[in-house]
Amino acid sequence: MAISSLIVECFPQKTSYVAHELAAIEGVEVHGIDETMGKIVVTIEVAGISASHDTAASFVQIDGVLNVNLVVANFEDENLEPEVSQVQDGSRRDVTGE
Repeated sequence: MAISSLIVECFPQKTSYVAHELAAIEGVEVHGIDETMGKIVVTIEVAGISASHDTAASFVQIDGVLNVNLVVANFEDENLEPEVSQVQDGSRRDVTGE
């Protein structure tokens, strides 16, 4: 599961149109719109990292979009092994907190 929050910047006169187009994309939810500044706050909730990247990358194809800014990304996968780090004394420890 991948959940990301982004700010999409667009021409102010296109804000409503862009927000409507974004909301129509599977896994995308529009949370806030500033028509004066041409900014839209969205989240993407999809199956994995690649799908999240592909979804966000598709935003620039919408007429009026100028920029897409990633704010927060959280990627979870129950099948991943805990990340292990080797500390200075040569011992190993779990750095995921598990």
